[in-house]
Amino acid sequence: MVLHITDQNGTPVSAKATINGDLLTINDIPNNNILLTSASGIGVIGGETTPTADINNRPGWFYKKTVEGTGKFNYYYYSQGSHAITLGDIKSLISNLTIDHWTDIQSAPFFVVYTKPTGVGDAGVWYHSKRAYVLEATNKILLGESINMYAISEPNYTYNHDRLVKCGGIITTGTALDSEEILTITLHSDSGAAVNTQILVNSLGIELIDGTHTYFNLIT
Repeated sequence: MVLHITDQNGTPVSAKATINGDLLTINDIPNNNILLTSASGIGVIGGETTPTADINNRPGWFYKKTVEGTGKFNYYYYSQGSHAITLGDIKSLISNLTIDHWTDIQSAPFFVVYTKPTGVGDAGVWYHSKRAYVLEATNKILLGESINMYAISEPNYTYNHDRLVKCGGIITTGTALDSEEILTITLHSDSGAAVNTQILVNSLGIELIDGTHTYFNLIT
């Protein structure tokens, strides 16, 4: 038997079976929309370069580096809810994105998790430590290929059938102990990226080991 599954627009999508035998697509997963021009969107952008709608009308936030210098984007997509979570609580970080212009590994975005300052041994002015998850030079990515870039472990859910690409490199600043409480989580572009670097980010997400999760669609 062949199952034919489509999204709300009639576009064929792949399905994923859970351990209970249920079939899930991205549309079965609770998602939050973040509108670029909203207060939430401004908070996510955090004072760095403001993205735009995509020039090719694809969904997501489009960033292009147009001048030499340290221009970049930082998308802050976690703030504490009812309970603090720690570095050790995270199962997966996930973003559906497209890289449209590749010069070198600095053309690729990366995840950074910051922990709360304690006043003792803080590695930064506003955070205690940070852990960055980066793509490695061995990763093969095609220009214009929509991928599900993730860190730590494979996510339970992905954006439709796009390929999984792992950020296998880890860069630690400070102690970055699993017991440290998280302040914020970001997706960064590299400030050292070449002019004409182009990145389209469609969604951002986080999954915890206990099954708690949240996903955000970036809309214009």
